[in-house]
Amino acid sequence: MTTTNGKKTSPEQEKTEQTPVTENNCNVEKTREALSDLYKNVTMAQSCIKTLLPYVEKQEVTKTLHKQVEQYDHYVEQLDEICENLNFDPTPAPKFAITMANMGIKAKMMTDKSITHVAKIMLQGTLNGIIDLYRMIREYTEINPEVALLQKQILRYEEGKFENLKAYL
Repeated sequence: MTTTNGKKTSPEQEKTEQTPVTENNCNVEKTREALSDLYKNVTMAQSCIKTLLPYVEKQEVTKTLHKQVEQYDHYVEQLDEICENLNFDPTPAPKFAITMANMGIKAKMMTDKSITHVAKIMLQGTLNGIIDLYRMIREYTEINPEVALLQKQILRYEEGKFENLKAYL
């Protein structure tokens, strides 16, 4: 391809010229979108687990869920730190979406409080989170390496959690 000054450029050079980049050669806008999506994913999972906790009677499962909330707290702290370093406020998950998810959990738990049912609800939510994380990783290339690494760490955590939940079925 040729620019207006007659020089030839590669498709990669054109792509770089069209997108705003930081000193890390990252697309700033995509990094911000990725941060917001990751923040939504983590806070949604955290909120849903907190909603589910009062309905869980088995101590072993309660401990597991508390550990998951702590892990999500840690991820939120990491996201907050990255956002602060990049001078960015992530967009939180819409209150309406969180409210609807929590209402759905409460309604499901009113009919069946068994551990198998809790595991089924957790597996469904975890699978939704995993799907969303795979989409983010595929969609958000050329982002800040720290954000990309955190996406992959959270995905690995979610996949491990999914496998562990199968034991309660």
